[in-house]
Amino acid sequence: MEPSTLIRKVHMDCPLCDKTHEVEERKRFATITLKGDKVTYEERFYFCANADDEENEFETGSMTNENLLNARNAYRVKHGLLTSDEIVAIRESYGLSQVDLTKLLGWGETTISRYESKAIQDEAYDTMLRLIKDNPLQALEFLKKNADKFPGTKRIEVKSKIVEKLKNTR
Repeated sequence: MEPSTLIRKVHMDCPLCDKTHEVEERKRFATITLKGDKVTYEERFYFCANADDEENEFETGSMTNENLLNARNAYRVKHGLLTSDEIVAIRESYGLSQVDLTKLLGWGETTISRYESKAIQDEAYDTMLRLIKDNPLQALEFLKKNADKFPGTKRIEVKSKIVEKLKNTR
């Protein structure tokens, strides 16, 4: 087991010893196999000093989700793919919702949501995101190609956000 570092102490109901007391929130590097490839990532967990030595660690549901996202992002970095935070930043740089960005790129409505929270994109999707990352003209091309996916007023709104980004990048 990797050594861990204390983040802070938290007073809470401990599910391991069934008592309310101070538990330690800790972090360490862990290794997991994703898509057949070993990746190392930072994981957070709680440590209960009152529990027996074999079962003295636990995670909340949100910690588990964060740890999995960290592992997936480590895989992305290792394979030269955009991380979930970078995907969020691209979308936000255009001022678009997740659904608007998927429509702009011609993808299914939940695709960006999945890439921002859990799924690892393949290289083709990653390439499309990189195309618009710093190139609003490419985003305008995608809007022309997928204009039918937006009602008239929404299409105008999305186009104005892209044009605004274009002005800001010059």
